[in-house]
Amino acid sequence: MSAAAASKASDAQREIVPKAEQARRTRTLIVETGIRCLAQYGFANTTMLLIAREAGISRGPLHYHFADRNALMSAIAEALPRGVSTALLTRLSQQKTLEARLTTLLDIALDEHLGPHHFAAMELLLAARNDAELSAAIKPYFRASELQSDAWWTDYFSMLQWPKERLIAFRHVAVACLRGLALDHLLQGDAAAHENALSLFRDMFMTFARAPANND
Repeated sequence: MSAAAASKASDAQREIVPKAEQARRTRTLIVETGIRCLAQYGFANTTMLLIAREAGISRGPLHYHFADRNALMSAIAEALPRGVSTALLTRLSQQKTLEARLTTLLDIALDEHLGPHHFAAMELLLAARNDAELSAAIKPYFRASELQSDAWWTDYFSMLQWPKERLIAFRHVAVACLRGLALDHLLQGDAAAHENALSLFRDMFMTFARAPANND
């Protein structure tokens, strides 16, 4: 095959992406890069310039999709709950006994608690404490995510036969513990101590869940 023919064949095989799809991919890239930057560099250092550089794009496309940093942080807050992959959701849905559900969810939570989505969420929530505009931009998405998580959790662990308020409190305590453990690992950097703490948290989580609740 001649060089010209090979070039034509290559052009024919090259993906033709509609502009709308190109825009969607660019927006997704910006949001995913923003999540990674928040987790790696912290909120204070995650500027629009940093995100553009890390994403490998100019500031033009960045500002085309997001007028300012709060607009981007809002999109990130909306995207964070979607960080749970379809594979993990399928794995969870396949568990039919209470013991299997407790163990599987705990395994996944411990695997993911040092992941970028977890740290990005914490960075946003902490920053929003002293930034009214940021708080207004992200809190509706975090609130919606909390309500959705509460509903899913109470359904998933309905076999415990606990009052709804106790089930939701159980989830909130588990999330708070995982956030604390993640921050402790970040601040202390003691891998052995962190593993010991995770082991103790696992025991406490399973022991509490297995204990009968006083519903009186």
